[in-house]
Formats: sequence, C-alpha cells, structure tokens
Amino acid sequence: IGVMPAGVQFPVGFGYMGKVLNDPVDLYVPIAPRPNEVKRGNYSFFAIGRLKPGVSIEQARADMTTIESRLEQQYPEGNQGIGVSLVPTYEQTVKEIRPALLVLLGAVGFLLLIACANIANLMLARTASREKEIAIRTALGASRLRVLRLLLGESLLLSLAGGLLGLLLAVWGTHALIALAPDNIPRLNEVGIDVRVFGFTLAVALITGVVFGLIPALQSAKPDLNEALKEGTRGSTGGVAGRRTRSALVAVEVALSLVLLIGAGLMIKSFVLLQPIHLGFNPNNLLTANLTLSRAKYAEDRQQQAFFNDALQRVQSLPGVQAVAATTALPLTLSISGTDFRIEGRPEPAAGQEPITNTSGVSPHYFRTLGVPILKGREFTDRDTSEAPLVAVINNDLAQVYFPNEDPLGKRITLTDGESWVSIIGVAGDVKRLGLASNVKPEVYVPFLQEASLSMSLVVRSNLDPSSLAAAMKSQIQTIDKDLPLDETKTMEELLAESNSGHRFNMLLLSLFAGVALLLAIVGIYGVMSYTVAQRTKEIGIRVAVGAQAGDVFRMVIGHGMMLALVGIIFGLVAAYGVTRLMTSMLFGVEPTDPTTFIGIALLLAVVAFVACYIPGRRATKVDPLVALRYE
Repeated sequence: IGVMPAGVQFPVGFGYMGKVLNDPVDLYVPIAPRPNEVKRGNYSFFAIGRLKPGVSIEQARADMTTIESRLEQQYPEGNQGIGVSLVPTYEQTVKEIRPALLVLLGAVGFLLLIACANIANLMLARTASREKEIAIRTALGASRLRVLRLLLGESLLLSLAGGLLGLLLAVWGTHALIALAPDNIPRLNEVGIDVRVFGFTLAVALITGVVFGLIPALQSAKPDLNEALKEGTRGSTGGVAGRRTRSALVAVEVALSLVLLIGAGLMIKSFVLLQPIHLGFNPNNLLTANLTLSRAKYAEDRQQQAFFNDALQRVQSLPGVQAVAATTALPLTLSISGTDFRIEGRPEPAAGQEPITNTSGVSPHYFRTLGVPILKGREFTDRDTSEAPLVAVINNDLAQVYFPNEDPLGKRITLTDGESWVSIIGVAGDVKRLGLASNVKPEVYVPFLQEASLSMSLVVRSNLDPSSLAAAMKSQIQTIDKDLPLDETKTMEELLAESNSGHRFNMLLLSLFAGVALLLAIVGIYGVMSYTVAQRTKEIGIRVAVGAQAGDVFRMVIGHGMMLALVGIIFGLVAAYGVTRLMTSMLFGVEPTDPTTFIGIALLLAVVAFVACYIPGRRATKVDPLVALRYE
C-alpha cells in the first residue's frame, strides 16, 4: 500500500525473532500476533515513541514509571517487578559498539600526540641547526615576529603536505577498514571520505602545525647573537633548555606508546584465550541454512511439521551427508528466545521472581548432529510426537542451578502457559550460544514434533566440504516448495568467525595503532640520541683524548637514552593502569590491569629503546678525537 523513501533504515538495535537488524528492511507489515501472544506477560515487543517538543527524556521516564506503577498495582500477576526502561534511539543503536569505538578514538588521539611529539622534536633539532642562520637574519634587522612567521609558515606547509598525504592514504585505508570491520557496527555502509572528514583532517593538520611548530619557533626567534655568531658554536638551543625539552618529548612518546602497547597486548591476550574455549559442540563440517514458511500456505502445526520432516529426509539422502537436524535457535546467532517456567512440587515464586530459561525446538538427532553430549537420559526420537507425552531435554547449567542435589530425570516443568506439564528425559551439555565470550544460560529443548514452528534452521554435518552441499540442499528444498528460498546459507565456522569478528577487529586495529606508536617511539628515541651525539661530538672527542674508553662513551650515550625510556615507561605504566579500565567490556578472561601484560610490554619497550640507542651509541665510540676537536 505504500513505498518508503530511499535511505530509510530500521532502527539498529531493535530486532526481529531475536536478531539484531543491521541490513536495510525491504518490507514492513502490520503487527498481527498469534492468539497465544496476546496476553500479559508477553514482553517480546519493542515500543518506539517520539517525544513532544520541549519534553526531556527524564520527564518521559518519570511519566512511564508512574504508568508502570499503576499497571503493577492493577495487574500484579503480570507486571510485578517488571519495570520500564526508556532509551534514546541513538544510545540503543550504538550501545554494543560504543565502548570499542571510544577506546579506538582514544588510541587515535594517543597516536596523534606521539606523532606531534615527534614533529616537535624534529622541529627543535632543525631550528637548533639553523640558529646561526636565524642569528644572522636578526642581526640584519629581521624582527622577532618576522622570524616567527618564517618558522611557523614552514611548519604549516609541512603539516598541510602531511595532512593531504594522510588524506590520500585514508581513502585507501577506509576501504580496508570497512572490509575488516564486523557487521555489528551501525551505519557502516555510510562511512567514507566526505566534506566533513576533509575539513576535520585539514583542521587537525593546521592546528598541529601551529601548536607543535610554535615552541621551536619561540625558542629560536630570540637567539643570543653573541653566542650564536661565535665561530664553532653549536647554538644555545642545543644547550640545556633544548636538551630538556627534547628529552621530555621523548619520555612523553614512550609513555603514550606504552599505553597503546599495553592496550593491544590485553586485546591480543584476550583473543588468544578465546580460541581454545569449547563451544559445547563441534562447529567443523557443519552447514546451516534458515527456512521460514508462509503462514498462509502452512497454517496448521501438522503442515509445518510435515514440511520439515520431509526436508530433513531429503537432505539426509544427499551424498556426503552424515547427519541432519533442525532447530528454532541456531547456535552463534541471536535467535534464542526466553520464557519463564515452573517446577512441579516447588512453591509458586513471587511475582517478578519467576525463573527464566532459553527455549528452543529441535528435531530428533539434533544433539548427535551438532556433537552436543547427552550427559543423562536420552535425546529426542521420531516417537516424541504431539500424541506422545510432552518431554524436554535441559542443559547442564539448568540442572546444576535448579536441581543441584537431585536427579532431574522424570521431574516435570511447565513453560509459559502454566498448564502443560513437560517431563525431563535428558540432560545435554552446555552450549555457548552467542560465541566464545558468551556465558552459558539455563536452556530447555523441546521436540519440534510437539511444538511446531514456521521458522527453523537446518544443520547438516558432512564428511565433505560443507559449503559444497549448499546448491544440492537448495534443490532438495525446492522440490518440496519451489517458492521457498534458503536464507543465510553459511558454514558453522563462518558463523563462528562472525561471532568473533568484533574481538578480532578491535585487536587488529588497536595492534596496528600500537605498532605505529612503537615505530614512532623508536624514531623519536633514535633521532634524539643521534642529534645528541652530533651535538656533543666535541665533548666526546675531549673525553676520549683525556683517556675515556669506548665502553665509557657507549655507556654514557646508552645510559642517557635508557633513562629517558625508563621515565617514559614509569609514567606510561601509571597512565595505562587508569586508561585500560575503560576496556573492561572488550576483554575476556583478562583483567584490565593484568600484571604479566604490563610487565611484559614494559620490558619489550625497554628492549626496543635499547636497540634505538645502540646505533647512536656505537657511532659515538668511533669519534676520532683529532677530528672532533676541529668539529664545528
């Protein structure tokens, strides 16, 4: 009856059948709940509202809390202890990815500061080497403002050229970033280089050029003419003040690099710890596909059950298929649904305190197909139909929580309606449904022959490459219903990779930033030490002339460089102790203040600093006293 404008996107974070929607919605239909869904206690719907002009979210929350309190008093059996939550759509959209993006934004900021510290150091060294030139300009009448304009103009030109080059690299890097990024980043398809990005890049380049070119310019704009014009003098900015400034900048670089390296180290350790964790089933050689039947064509439960039975038998007959099953809640997806339940013989829980379990309907041989062990009892068979007694298999977590000191087999529970009692016939192993980092929750499996569903996922175990079965499986399904498509045909290993994509992306990006930061720190330390050796050539020559050995000179240079690195490492450890706490939600099995990571990264940076000091140190040991004493 209508066509939406191009570009309209369903609010990310809201979902259908438990799945978060990031893809554009093609079709909107009116809500038409089934009769058993129209009742109090069904909390499967989202509500979206627009605030009146001038009304704040706090006022709306207060109004909704009042309404909720009245409903709780009026309908205590369905609304006791439920509560209400109003969340701005923007927060709902970015809540899952926001912590990671903020950490990455901080990493970019740190990297920019490290680069700027390097720029300032290089500009200090450059202006120090030009001090005699600046002194001559000043002696000839150039004002301080004129010298400042000259040095700042050069700094701005360099920054602008670097910014434009960075922008060109960003055009390529953006495509690479989008290719690596997980699908759960909202509005990822809109990311690109536009006027705002260009303006931001230009502004950053100009600001860094002004700010970090200003300090060297101010130092050089007012030289001591008597000292600067003396023959053989290396200049006052090469003196104590200049050396202290450069040393402080190197220490800052090391500190910031250490924070990034520790963050990357925590992410890498977290990702490594995820890999050996067992999902509770074997994801290898499994092919999955989703099937959703039309309610108009398959209105009755027996029609739905007959279709999926036929589909399972046809797929089972394909060459290379070892086992096949169907489920309403495929592992590693967000399709699981929760419901409250009661245990026969137990006191009725208080309103709002009902135990909750995830529920899923599965076909016979489901556990064998996925490789989920049956710890007690049995799994479902073809005899567990709607005419047979109602049965269920629970997972080990539910058994441990609700039947800690008794055998759950033979016990009865009721799901949702509170009328139909279901006997527990088996206990299955726990499955990490949402990926390696997810927690196990209580779960109840029921046979789909006793509780039909329009939407199920097929799971096929093969002794061949599972992706090679996709075309044959599709052909078999369409022999039953030629109008029915197979949706999201993927191997279980692909689903596992997708569930880990967020951790992998955060680790790769933070590691990339940390690697660049480490490289910049190496360049900074090496540059300062090389410049120091060059500035102190005459001093080193005198030391050698009066008896200093090569080892003494080497230790002097290395000691100075390592002292800078040590100061930076100490401050970096303190900063990392506070900053890494912001990464808690991104880590798995690792504390944000993990001592082994802190110590290991600090030692690594110390070794890298030593390597960066080694070459200038070796160069200092080869100074010829006769040449050095004539050195200008």
